[in-house]
Amino acid sequence: MAFSQAVSGLNAAATNLDVIGNNIANSATYGFKSGTASFADMFAGSKVGLGVKVAGITQDFTDGTTTNTGRGLDVAISQNGFFRLVDSNGSVFYSRNGQFKLDENRNLVNMQGLQLTGYPATGTPPTIQQGANPTNISIPNTLMAAKTTTTASMQINLNSSDPLPTVTPFSASNADSYNKKGSVTVFDSQGNAHDMSVYFVKTGDNNWQVYTQDSSDP
Repeated sequence: MAFSQAVSGLNAAATNLDVIGNNIANSATYGFKSGTASFADMFAGSKVGLGVKVAGITQDFTDGTTTNTGRGLDVAISQNGFFRLVDSNGSVFYSRNGQFKLDENRNLVNMQGLQLTGYPATGTPPTIQQGANPTNISIPNTLMAAKTTTTASMQINLNSSDPLPTVTPFSASNADSYNKKGSVTVFDSQGNAHDMSVYFVKTGDNNWQVYTQDSSDP
């Protein structure tokens, strides 16, 4: 009896080491969720137990660290959820790994070639169709129409104790004519990016005048 109890402990410990080893081996695997072995006492009719067994292996689905891969098609899931993938036979798979690329048909696929699926959205604004079936997600090889920037926002701290500029009127070429300078990126009708300079000029207590200028076309 004592021998079998000891063996059960060794087997449980070996399984736990396997789980830990698997966690370490997948430490660099995107979307991997670590496992934890749970143990349970093996009861017997007598007061002396029968040892221990592995009750189960659970996975920790809390969010991991989000890493910038530098690839435009890589995505990550926050909190609950899985990516739904299908193979060429229509079999469905689920994954937390958000590494994707385009295949020859411009479908989004993972590194094993499984196609990413999602629900189609139509209308303006786009909304998901009720009861729709998941379809393959693809990126058409067409250019999107450029959209001119109509509004922009920025966050900036202005010091209320700043003195009034020593030079008037305002001139973008003279730093003594304004108190603070910032910039924001905007786009023209052709889709070209421009750095818009934003100048803040104090004109009185709690009063500021804002000037803007296209840095590429002063």
